[in-house]
Amino acid sequence: MLIDLDDELAQDPGHTGAKAAWLARGRRAGLPVLPGAVVPAELSRSEMLRGAEVMTQRGPGGALLTISTGPMDADTETAIVDAAGSLGDPLVVRSSSVLEAGGEWSGAFTSYLDIHPNEAPRAVRGCWASAFTVHTLERYEAAELEPGSIPMAVLIQRALNPDFGGVARLVDGEVTVIGIAGSPAPLVQGWDPGAHGRVSATGMVTGDSALALMGEDLIAEVANVLRRADSSIGANSCEWASVDGEVTLLQLMQFEQRPSLVIDIPAAFSAPVIADLARLVRRFPGPLGEELVLPWAVAAPTYFLEPVDALDVDPLEALLEATEQSRALVSGAWRITKSVSTDRAASMVRGLRGDETERAMEAFADLRVPDLDRATNVLRLLETARRGLVDAGAVAHPELAWHLPLREAIAVLREGTAPALKTRIGFDRWEPFDVAAVMAHGKVGVGVPAAPGTAVGRMCFVSDPHDVPHFRPRDVVVGTHPLPNLAALLWDASALITTGGGPAAHLFESARALGIPAVTGLDLEGLLGGDPMNKTGAISLAVDGQDGRVWATSW
Repeated sequence: MLIDLDDELAQDPGHTGAKAAWLARGRRAGLPVLPGAVVPAELSRSEMLRGAEVMTQRGPGGALLTISTGPMDADTETAIVDAAGSLGDPLVVRSSSVLEAGGEWSGAFTSYLDIHPNEAPRAVRGCWASAFTVHTLERYEAAELEPGSIPMAVLIQRALNPDFGGVARLVDGEVTVIGIAGSPAPLVQGWDPGAHGRVSATGMVTGDSALALMGEDLIAEVANVLRRADSSIGANSCEWASVDGEVTLLQLMQFEQRPSLVIDIPAAFSAPVIADLARLVRRFPGPLGEELVLPWAVAAPTYFLEPVDALDVDPLEALLEATEQSRALVSGAWRITKSVSTDRAASMVRGLRGDETERAMEAFADLRVPDLDRATNVLRLLETARRGLVDAGAVAHPELAWHLPLREAIAVLREGTAPALKTRIGFDRWEPFDVAAVMAHGKVGVGVPAAPGTAVGRMCFVSDPHDVPHFRPRDVVVGTHPLPNLAALLWDASALITTGGGPAAHLFESARALGIPAVTGLDLEGLLGGDPMNKTGAISLAVDGQDGRVWATSW
């Protein structure tokens, strides 16, 4: 009924989940992996379906309670106790979902430490139930998965009492080893930054803090074991523990190093007007902003572009009227006929984010200030249309409406319904321009690199992961520690910053897997000149996760 980790079947994640399957391959390759037994994923299927059904009636708490405290088939319970007893005492009981093949789901599900064999069945049910915690359900929603739709295997192994533990990662021939004294749990949960060491391709060990804590031999051995894992089964990341100098692999994973956005800051970006143009682009991004606002707003005074209220008119009529009024504003600003001015303005706006920045800036300098009353009316009409697109089910947030093409927005409002709800933005074509602008004009702070890449967005300081109404798509998520309950926000965040913790945390594994740049250990108060909680919505942050640098300007 259970699958031994040495059984060939254990290498199939469809039966044993990603975590157990990687360790089974490691044992087969002769790597230092503890023996174990796996409760196969199939045994959880009925419980997952029952949890999903209960959740519709009694909410997540009802589903969690039903699974964690419900009875277990007698034969299954006996098999778990027998297998657990053969492994030792105490035990560790861990989730092993197929979702955990990638780092996106790092830290999502529950593990139980120091479990007696007779307690193993209840711990197994606890692992199953963790699929229905509030924060796990938020990840399901972000990943567009139905709750209870993914069965979960559970891995049972002997628990260790390690002298040291940590994580290691192999990138471009160099192994980074991060460790702490004792269990690696505080490290991967985001509370302890750990001591950092590196082992070059030639075997040179560096990192004063790591050498002082763990010693050169242990760091070199962790690197050696990970290199063996990479060459034998393709695993280039691991969680490890050491007892009396012997290294044991607790988890293996393969991660893909995503290419970073390369930012080249042209000399023209030092001009003060670039900062103003960048703020304009942030407020009116996407195809809709680029077509109906930017061509005339580049000639408007910056103080004018403040938030406006919607009008009490039909959203479709508002959008059509805004389109006509926008063309009139462009014609007036560019001092040529509507048909010619629209094409020329669009070309110059595209040039601003392309390779014609200086030419575009020269063209904008000659423009006439638009009729501000008419411009205000256009913005109010567009605010009306954006709210109408939310009501029609086209977008989940008014901010997302800017990222719809004009023709699609008109079609949705004309029909009254949308074919699909747009819940994310993804990478926007203006981001390279905005990143360069913030880097050119912002104040810079230096933290610890946690996930490579470059991005920009509005700062969203999250003091309570249970309450984030102020989060908007492509915001930079900022918190005090890299706790797993922030993970659901990463599916549509632009970047992640924490003031505490370290890059070994599960949350940064999620960021790396999702391609989200991240920096930890940043003195945010020093960078911003005050409490970041009082500045949410007012700060734009550019993040370089490769070098650990963050730039800040006003939003």
